[in-house]
Amino acid sequence: MAFCMSVHWVINFFVGLLFLRLLEQLGPQLLYSIFASVCMMAVIFVKKNVMETKGKSLQEIEIALLPPE
Repeated sequence: MAFCMSVHWVINFFVGLLFLRLLEQLGPQLLYSIFASVCMMAVIFVKKNVMETKGKSLQEIEIALLPPE
């Protein structure tokens, strides 16, 4: 978890550092389109790779996450 949060903060730093420079060079429409496409890729990744846990017990989740034998 610490590694994931570190990566998150590093990427967040670079987005903040480069945003205004990219906004001037690319324009708002293209820049926000790039950000939106990255967000859409993240949504697709989560939909495909993260299982729904709503209404399931911890035992059911654990069994679902175990590798098949």
